[in-house]
Amino acid sequence: MTEPTPTLTATTFTGLPGAPGRAEGATCLLRRVQAAVSAVPADARLADAFAAAHRRLADALTTADATLAPLLDAQRLMLDDPELREGIAARVKTGTDPVAAARATAGALAAMLEAAGSDYFRERAIDVRAVGALLAEELAGETPSSRVPAGAVVLAEELAPLDTARLADAGVAAVVTVRGGPTCHAAIIARAWGIPAVVGAPRAILEIPDDTPALVNGDTGVLVLHPAQAAGTSAAPVGRQRAAPLAPRIPLLANVGGVAEAARAVELGAEGIGLLRTEFLFLDRATPPTEDEQFADYTAILRAMAGRPVIIRTLDIGADKPVPFLPMEAEPNPQLGLRGVRLCLRERALFRAQLRALVRAAAVGPLRILLPMVAGADEVRQCRALLAAEAADLGLPAPPLGAMIEVPMAALAAGELAEVCDFFSLGTNDLLQFLLAADREHAGVGYLHAADHPAVWPLVEHVIAAAHAAGIPIGVCGEWGADAAKLARLLALGLDSASVAVAALPRVRGWFA
Repeated sequence: MTEPTPTLTATTFTGLPGAPGRAEGATCLLRRVQAAVSAVPADARLADAFAAAHRRLADALTTADATLAPLLDAQRLMLDDPELREGIAARVKTGTDPVAAARATAGALAAMLEAAGSDYFRERAIDVRAVGALLAEELAGETPSSRVPAGAVVLAEELAPLDTARLADAGVAAVVTVRGGPTCHAAIIARAWGIPAVVGAPRAILEIPDDTPALVNGDTGVLVLHPAQAAGTSAAPVGRQRAAPLAPRIPLLANVGGVAEAARAVELGAEGIGLLRTEFLFLDRATPPTEDEQFADYTAILRAMAGRPVIIRTLDIGADKPVPFLPMEAEPNPQLGLRGVRLCLRERALFRAQLRALVRAAAVGPLRILLPMVAGADEVRQCRALLAAEAADLGLPAPPLGAMIEVPMAALAAGELAEVCDFFSLGTNDLLQFLLAADREHAGVGYLHAADHPAVWPLVEHVIAAAHAAGIPIGVCGEWGADAAKLARLLALGLDSASVAVAALPRVRGWFA
């Protein structure tokens, strides 16, 4: 009698709709990424280990894309943290093995960051543990993740950016992690590299034996073991089921984070950029980028797009994504606090410099400015006044100005908001988490985001209708653009464009064939 096939479902995992839907390992091999610990000489090797770790991150940066580069650069800076260096050295002096000292020190620092309670510091905790693991690998003289074969399904406690990039380069079929949410480093990189990924899995996955055949569905967050037994036949390669052709045809744009991704988007047929995230220019810096630095970055992307339209989102940082040059008090609910346009309107000098760079860049190519975290029309009026003043000072026309619809009160007041905007962009990721009162990074409530909740669609329909009544276009730049069923429904409501992750472009393009 065949034993029931174990299945871990979306009630425990969090799927990542922006990544490919399903993957079955060619070898159906599962590996846990963990560094081997071996005895090494005492602290004489620490300096060499730090230098070697620096070189590995620097080497990775030479080929990293715009998604991976800032994450690797942040870890490179962490290697220079005296608290990390001194903590490891102190443990070694007490007789602790250097490999264990690296992991223990990084673990203690990571625990302090996690205790801060913000999403940003939780991501930094992953970075610190990753740096500790990298040092441990150098001290032990091993690189375990490089042994993972192509076609494997990787199971791990968590994956750091360098781990995820290595695995992607090695051609793994999918990744499943215990730690993390849809916006964690591993999720972001997996989505950008086109790897099906599931995060927030129970620790039981770490007990699954190696060489177990497996099937991963990154959309629904399902991991099926022994899929051939489940089907009663030999397992065939499984890909995303082809959706029925969508109509009417709309412009398909890309969400990008830099020049490299923009160039790749053009190669994959993007008709423009629907969301350029500018915060990567500001994070992990001691000082903010100058107006000229920003102008150079924006114009490089516009030139890479060769006349295609580009929507650039203004700085979306705050207590959930702090920057060193802008001291801010810790907030109990940073997602709902001083962030996005709220912070920009407080930090006027920082905001004006970005607006000036955007006005200048608009002379190079078709550019529109998108305001994040807008709550109401008054915020847009204030931003428009600042934009008009900077444009007048430069003697240049002001680019079109639009709002991200990701705050429920903005969606409810979409009619008034549309009167002061040139376009709307639906940010479905945040809109859903605020509307459903369910953290999109929390695995325990992931089922709410997976559900097609009836409370959501009337509000979305209201926003689209308000945009059309005011004669302005509306697109989507959240995960719904890469979900066939939701995109079809948005099109039926009159959506004008969709912007998706670069890796999702060929798949979404195929739905219109």
